[in-house]
Amino acid sequence: MSGSYDDLKDKYKEGYRCIYTEKGDNDTMTMHLKNFREEKIHTIQAKGDMEISQIEDFLDKLKQVEKKNGYDC
Repeated sequence: MSGSYDDLKDKYKEGYRCIYTEKGDNDTMTMHLKNFREEKIHTIQAKGDMEISQIEDFLDKLKQVEKKNGYDC
């Protein structure tokens, strides 16, 4: 079973970027991704504390890279 974390990583490789995240009830998180070159939008929903923490860690690491190298990294 492919999880939302793997889906997020795959979408980032395809050129999608997270434009908005929202946390819902019952340990859920929804991420809205956009591919600016193709003007496509994709939504991923994560469930469970462990998966959400893994995704938040991935996004935090990307923010650190963006601060260091710019947004087109």
